[in-house]
Amino acid sequence: MSIGDKDIKKLWGLAAGRCSFPKCGVDCIPFLDEESPTIIGEMAHIIAKKPDGPRGVSGGSEDKYENLILLCPTHHTTIDKAPEGVYSVDLINEWKRQHEEKVNNYMHSIRYSTINEVAKAIKRLLLKNHKIWQEFGPESYRAKENPISNISEYWDLIKLSVIVPNNKKIISIIEAHEDIFDIDEYSICIDFIVNAELFEKSCYSIIENTKRFPPKFTEVIDKYVYEK
Repeated sequence: MSIGDKDIKKLWGLAAGRCSFPKCGVDCIPFLDEESPTIIGEMAHIIAKKPDGPRGVSGGSEDKYENLILLCPTHHTTIDKAPEGVYSVDLINEWKRQHEEKVNNYMHSIRYSTINEVAKAIKRLLLKNHKIWQEFGPESYRAKENPISNISEYWDLIKLSVIVPNNKKIISIIEAHEDIFDIDEYSICIDFIVNAELFEKSCYSIIENTKRFPPKFTEVIDKYVYEK
């Protein structure tokens, strides 16, 4: 049995596409070649699939999210080639838990002084998301030029590892500074939050009639980014 699509998406999404080995965090889908997206991340088994594999048990294990950790090739090799007992199942599970917790909590504690600083922080994240969507999304020229390329696979992973985490960072910034916006602006911010949450859900399963990104949110942010 191969790893299921939902397990793949959950693993990559919760790890934000970064190696979960302590103090590594390398990007598992780097932009090595703009014309041919590269996926270097490896979905390593915590308990080996076969009884005689690394950290193996009688009967082997399953290809499930609970038994997988996202690693770069170097650290996948490191833990699997190490002598028995160096990297235990409990230790690897703890790495995974800590990494996912770090991803989830990232930027929650950041506080800016002015609305202009808030807007600039959000704008940087929006620009990165838009660039990725423009280059690799389903409406990109790459996807249209070659529908049978690996772009769709790359898009499925990069939206979970970059766009969704960036959206979460934006939501965290908004929630930490909700009092800095006026009521009408905050209402538009809520539209973005709803859209971002639906986008994340759509990464895991098909959601009919999802709304597109609210352009008024960009207008609110740009108002303060380019304010003279």
